[in-house]
Amino acid sequence: ARAAMNTIRTTLNDNSIPYTVVGGPKGGSQAGGLPVSVLLLDRGSRLYRSELFRELDRLGFESVVSVEEGSEAVDVEALSQRFPKVRFLLLGGKASPGEKINLGMRESTSPYVFALWSDMRLVASGLSGRFFERLAEQNLLCLAPFLQAKRGETLPTAAAPALERQNLRILPLVPARDGALSLYPFDYAGIYSREKFVLSGGYDGGIANPYWQKLDFGFRSWLWGEEIRLSQALRVAYEEEPPTEDSTPDEDYKWFWLKNLAPVFRGDSAAIPPSRYWAYLRRRGGRPFAAAKEFRAATDWVRTNRYRFRSGASSVVDLWEEAKP
Repeated sequence: ARAAMNTIRTTLNDNSIPYTVVGGPKGGSQAGGLPVSVLLLDRGSRLYRSELFRELDRLGFESVVSVEEGSEAVDVEALSQRFPKVRFLLLGGKASPGEKINLGMRESTSPYVFALWSDMRLVASGLSGRFFERLAEQNLLCLAPFLQAKRGETLPTAAAPALERQNLRILPLVPARDGALSLYPFDYAGIYSREKFVLSGGYDGGIANPYWQKLDFGFRSWLWGEEIRLSQALRVAYEEEPPTEDSTPDEDYKWFWLKNLAPVFRGDSAAIPPSRYWAYLRRRGGRPFAAAKEFRAATDWVRTNRYRFRSGASSVVDLWEEAKP
């Protein structure tokens, strides 16, 4: 957790989780495959793991990076012999989903990285050379799938922001069309541009709650001029019940607020005005000295990244108003 920290991470390399790599293709990218690596996050039953690796191999992905926490990694040696395209990352400690994606991005060699969970399966995949040509033309940070429950219904995974009396609300919507906007990739799933992801700094490992971690990544991406959209050609179904999200404002919410809602954008850069401290103290509640240290850390972070900003929070929300059919 970030409670004892007074700085904000700035790059993917600010990582303190030790890991080892087992298996994987020798010499980087494989000729003839799709220009995408799969980044597989482990969750739920391990019964279908071999079938999933087989299916991903059949679909022609360049490589698979499977991120595993230590105690889960019992059959890795045998699996790496059977599936030479799979590179296993064995973590030496606990990690949030965003930290796992950051590590997997560092180990992927393809221009695109498709993040999936092990309890998901591809229902319809229009993945082809032409698909990736179109994706390159769109120049997106992330193309997220239409996600389905195991009974087949499309889930409300398009996250839309709305401001009500200066309070941000996130509305989960069923995507109505191909190319619908989403504030963040639901459940982290999607095809990321590796280059854009690295430039964005990735997920903030200091934010432990997955909901605020995703919201921080997504909102920052839109503030910095990137786009996250949904693709009807990319359909993914859950084998089990979808995860529930805890959106209660907690310790992590304050970092989301400081990094995304406190900055004011003027001209060609952003800054946090000193007057925002009082709004922050009201939201945070109590402990003015700790609040001042956190506020200073956020002010420094925004100053470092001031020219990355392309707009302010209300302009991001306006994009959804403009996109309504």
